[in-house]
Amino acid sequence: MKLVLDTSAFLSGRMTALPSGFIGVYITTLVRSEVTRGAPARLLENLLASGLTVRDPLSSVKAEEAAAATGDIGNLSSADISVIALAMELEDASVVTDDFRVQNVLSSVGIAFEPAGEIGEKKIQTVWKWTYRCRGCGRYFKEPQKMDECPVCGSNVRPYRKRP
Repeated sequence: MKLVLDTSAFLSGRMTALPSGFIGVYITTLVRSEVTRGAPARLLENLLASGLTVRDPLSSVKAEEAAAATGDIGNLSSADISVIALAMELEDASVVTDDFRVQNVLSSVGIAFEPAGEIGEKKIQTVWKWTYRCRGCGRYFKEPQKMDECPVCGSNVRPYRKRP
């Protein structure tokens, strides 16, 4: 099995060495660029010296489509998308992340994940799908709106969990 680490794996301080039993442990360059200071940066440098591999996905199109399908696309960073995309490309991969939206997308495409421990052992229980609704006129949108503003009335557009 392969392991992909999200930024939270470093911020939690929980991963002090590369775990054994994995064929490879990976991060993306965008994750690497998010870990820049303090103890997490020192931990990252130590893991890089121990064999942590920096690898970028060939394409993020499938990850973006999966995130759009759950409605999470507007709330994921480029680093989050890169982690999802890399996990989708690698066969038999698992992801270490505390990000519930990343976990949601991973669950929707059948990729295993485990919490990094920054917020304890919390992880999502079910896959949620999101829609976006204007607080003023009540219109629904499939995608987040630019600047969270309704194109019809100008009120705030907020994410809402879709009912099954």
